[in-house]
Amino acid sequence: MTDQEVSKMFLMIKAAYPRVFKDYDAGMMANYIDAWLMVFKDIPAEQGFAGLKAYMSTETSGFPPSPGQIMDCIHRLKPDDLPNEMEAWSLVDRAVRNSNYNADEEFAKLPQIVRRAIRNPARLREWARMDIATYQTVEQSNFMRTYRAEVEREKKNQRIPQDIRPQLEIIDDPAPMIETKKEHEKGKTPNDEIAAMIARLEENRE
Repeated sequence: MTDQEVSKMFLMIKAAYPRVFKDYDAGMMANYIDAWLMVFKDIPAEQGFAGLKAYMSTETSGFPPSPGQIMDCIHRLKPDDLPNEMEAWSLVDRAVRNSNYNADEEFAKLPQIVRRAIRNPARLREWARMDIATYQTVEQSNFMRTYRAEVEREKKNQRIPQDIRPQLEIIDDPAPMIETKKEHEKGKTPNDEIAAMIARLEENRE
């Protein structure tokens, strides 16, 4: 949305909730518009106004919306393009059947959100060699629970402005945690190394 489109949205909100904005001066209105523009700059105008319409049509509290409430309405109006849990498991099951020796290739074919729930190709290979009863009960249940959480996270991430999504990807990066685990498996943890460094410093002082 452009500055003009967000300003128009604000005027509509102000008209619908006049008592809330009766004491707003020009500076306060400008700050209000700037804050909303920061959130909605990546959203097409028709979606923004549709979200506002949905809010005003269903909200009975008498209070104007926050940007997050409008964003929630926008995403509730969008068709869900993510596989549901059973559809995701069906894709996984198809991949597992050919993963005894081709796990890497089958993993690469899966949708990104399904890959995130599986984590790595080795899991496909492990499932391909597992007894069928455990695979179809315990592992299926575990996958669906993990996938459900990934879907929720993806839906939340879709509401975040695109310019700050890379920062969230850095925060969510599991690489440091994996590296720490490797160090631990080798018999070294970050705490061990710190303790050794302190000991060396003490020796040098003596």
